[in-house]
Amino acid sequence: MKSATLRELVERRLDRPAPARYWFLNPLSWCVVLGLLFYQKAVPARLKRTCRFVPSCSTYMRLAVQKYGVRAGVRLGWNRLRRCVGFVPAGEDWP
Repeated sequence: MKSATLRELVERRLDRPAPARYWFLNPLSWCVVLGLLFYQKAVPARLKRTCRFVPSCSTYMRLAVQKYGVRAGVRLGWNRLRRCVGFVPAGEDWP
């Protein structure tokens, strides 16, 4: 049986979409992410889309919590919400 080379393993890995990494979070991160997912499904469906940034502020905070943890993720998300005033140029802004 021939073993796969490193290049083949990397190519196979790149062909698959990246899985959601929710199950690697601690319980507090789970609560924050689930709350944000509920907000994303329930609230914006009733409101018009008004976010000035890509991704939206709730998606930004969810990604920041997944990437940096609860304390830093919520802080980054809160700072992003504070930038939603008219004085900051809009556009792409990723955590």
